[in-house]
Amino acid sequence: MFSALLVGLLLIFVQRARQGEGLRPGEAAVGRQAPNFQLKDLDGRQVSLSELRGKIVMLDFWATWCGPCRRTMPVLEELQQEHPNDFTLLAVNLQEPMDLVIPYVKRQNLQSRVLLDLEGSVAMDYGAESIPMQVLIDQKGIVRFVWSGYYPGLKDDLWAEIVKLQ
Repeated sequence: MFSALLVGLLLIFVQRARQGEGLRPGEAAVGRQAPNFQLKDLDGRQVSLSELRGKIVMLDFWATWCGPCRRTMPVLEELQQEHPNDFTLLAVNLQEPMDLVIPYVKRQNLQSRVLLDLEGSVAMDYGAESIPMQVLIDQKGIVRFVWSGYYPGLKDDLWAEIVKLQ
């Protein structure tokens, strides 16, 4: 009985998250302009969200110590590799130094463009209180979908959200 109740509550939460309802205060608001940012990638190059205007962008907030992030990142990598021209994936690392992130990225053979949010200011702007968190931004720079956590159907659900924006 308890299991059925728990599953029911989880399904309600997932549905509300998909609809952009029930977001935590400060979380990137679905339907609003995505906060612009400038962060350095692992090659030291500046990347800004505004330079990607006209493209669908997925932000993935993560950290090397985060267990669910370790499960999510390969899923997002696979999605990006299957659909390289449909969206741009930016893996935003939270408050970890480059000398910790680079060996992790190499060990995991990650191909995503990794950005360093050393101060955590971008994560704060997007309300990333828990990770992993994905934010899907449309071609006009509007937040269209926000999700926190990992579950087995994440890849299919994220792809479905991307397809809606094409």
